Amino acid sequence: NETSIFDISQGSCRNCFRVLDPALCYIDQSALPVNVTSLPRLQDVKIHSIMKQRLNGSGIGHDVSTIIKQRIQPPEPSIQSFAGRVGTTGENYLVTGGTDGFIRYWDFSSSSKCFTVSGLSSSSSRPIYERVGLNQSQSTLLLCRQLPDPMLNEIPSTNISKVTLKGPIRPETGHSDSILDIKKLEFPMKGILSSSRDNTIKFWR
Repeated sequence: NETSIFDISQGSCRNCFRVLDPALCYIDQSALPVNVTSLPRLQDVKIHSIMKQRLNGSGIGHDVSTIIKQRIQPPEPSIQSFAGRVGTTGENYLVTGGTDGFIRYWDFSSSSKCFTVSGLSSSSSRPIYERVGLNQSQSTLLLCRQLPDPMLNEIPSTNISKVTLKGPIRPETGHSDSILDIKKLEFPMKGILSSSRDNTIKFWR
């Protein structure tokens, strides 16, 4: 559940925007696994010809078993679309949307300017955006900690909001399924268009 920007001339990652697994959200950054606090790397992948795949029956069987296994296991959240601005000058940012139904704004310069546009319910905790210190001064790694929603019986009664205890709750404005595409709109007004598998297109200002 991440998006990365690579320098094609060098093959190195310049920026990485990563959403942490909920199981890791309460772990201090210094104790997180190395693969979570390090930048992704490009690797050479050998692509076999179609003829070799047909001749290699075991390879086809392995591919089929992998597909079946992936369908049985619940899919991991992934980013399906993004839009933004990437340049040598000015404000650089990305807006991402994924299978978790969240739209997030990532600012290249500061984690304090990052925020979640859509996807949070009225009872959700605000996500925490933080920057990981890297040895490479020209590279940036930002993490988003989306804390899981606590069960109502896990919250002391004194900390339960009065809004939660009275009257109907305002309907949610976010998407209820995977976000498939995001477009930046400049005219007639600035904003973001998002389309989702829930058969809706929404405009965000």
